[in-house]
Amino acid sequence: MNVESTIYPGSTIGIIGGGANSKLLALTAKKMGFRVGILTDKMNSPAASVADFTEVGDMSDVTNLQKLAQFCEVLTYEYENTDTTALDLLQNVYLPQKTDILSIMQDRQLEKVFLDEHNINIAPYATIVGLDDVYAAVDSIGYPCVLKPVQRGIGSQFQRVIYNEDDIAKSADYLTTGTYILESWVPFERELSVMVAKDAQQNIVTLPVCENVYHGRHLFESITPARIDAATTVEVERIAKTLAQSITYVGVFGVEFFLTASGTLYVKRIVPCPHTSGNIFNEATQVSQYELHIRAICNWPLPVPQLVSPAVSVTIPERLLKATYTQVMIKPNWHFYYYLANGSQAESRVGHVTILTQDLKQTLEAIYDTEIWN
Repeated sequence: MNVESTIYPGSTIGIIGGGANSKLLALTAKKMGFRVGILTDKMNSPAASVADFTEVGDMSDVTNLQKLAQFCEVLTYEYENTDTTALDLLQNVYLPQKTDILSIMQDRQLEKVFLDEHNINIAPYATIVGLDDVYAAVDSIGYPCVLKPVQRGIGSQFQRVIYNEDDIAKSADYLTTGTYILESWVPFERELSVMVAKDAQQNIVTLPVCENVYHGRHLFESITPARIDAATTVEVERIAKTLAQSITYVGVFGVEFFLTASGTLYVKRIVPCPHTSGNIFNEATQVSQYELHIRAICNWPLPVPQLVSPAVSVTIPERLLKATYTQVMIKPNWHFYYYLANGSQAESRVGHVTILTQDLKQTLEAIYDTEIWN
């Protein structure tokens, strides 16, 4: 199928990945009249409960990907660690997202070179292959700094924060295989994100900027519009559109930022598909990130997102699931989503709630007053 072909309701969209966001994408696709097939590595994954058919197996296996694709008019990935080599080997498959964005974001060094080439501000960094490189680089990068494997997606346990020279020596056993990135610790005041939709005709639209709060490595809360000045909003959108123009991609992707107290923006990373922080737009705008994504990959025109109301969205981890049920009964104006798959860990994301508001302070206090998310 050629990239200019329009895909109409009744056709089948194949989704690589069976997680929570895949479920929300599948539900949106079905609302728009499409059939949905899923490739997931777990039969009890959230998206499997709503798909028209489900393939279970290794999501990086070419045979499994080809099996899914044979029943679909278009294929899309919602799994950030999808194997680009496997995708590139697929035959007669329409994959509008292509693999450029995955290749860039899965390799931290490649991502930083890409951002540098486009004059995007990023945290100072150095490429590390041995302990001597750390000692040499820290003079210019300074303390604290973070040592990370070049390859993303292999687990946060492989990252090390270096606060002083003693911590460098302790990293010796860690630096045993592969290449690493040593990155300056950015003293940020806020974390931001913006979701971008791009179609095959190079039309680009952005959703409102979000302010995100993380607990550890888990997204806790998103607020839109972000509590930033107009100039920062304009710059975030400019950077996002610059990247969109530079990447061969069709669909929705995200860009995450650090914002310092002095107003300096640093790009944190590129997100190669719809992202959890964008779930707030199921209610906050007249079009969700998932509808924008489906419109883009099916070659439908993209509407310009309009803010319906400021909003706050809070994630529901497995450990808090039952505690939220009381709120369902006493908060009729809150929008609850439950993905209804068994999380394997206490912090596994099993739902979220979005609250439309005209009084952000009051809403944040109401969330706190539930004594659930404290």
